[in-house]
Amino acid sequence: MDSRRNDEVAAKRDLGLLKQELIERIDTNGTKIETNGEKIEGNGKKIEANSRRIETNGEKIEANGEKIDANTKAIEANSEKIARLTTKVVENHDAISKTLAREEYKRDHDQMMVILLRLDQERVVPNARLGRLEAGRN
Repeated sequence: MDSRRNDEVAAKRDLGLLKQELIERIDTNGTKIETNGEKIEGNGKKIEANSRRIETNGEKIEANGEKIDANTKAIEANSEKIARLTTKVVENHDAISKTLAREEYKRDHDQMMVILLRLDQERVVPNARLGRLEAGRN
């Protein structure tokens, strides 16, 4: 019986050691669970903050979309105005070119008239001298 008793004592001691080892493991795992729980809570707060940022950014994107639509309409309107202005500029350029051509014609015409007047004066002066000379001879 002694050997049986020794076996029982040894088994109780082994069970006690096993119990102690399991308690330590459970305590360690409990600590890990608490740490992970805190990390999960921290991540949950980060997720909430990111959700708020995402919502805010979504609102900004929507507002920017409206601004883009308004700007697109303004650009289209300005494009039409630019097209009309371009047409007017081309028309004005043509008119200015024609006006310059007329101005050049007038300037050339005026120069020709000056030349003709000089020629006429040059003709008149000798004729007047001849007239005086003839009058003086008579």
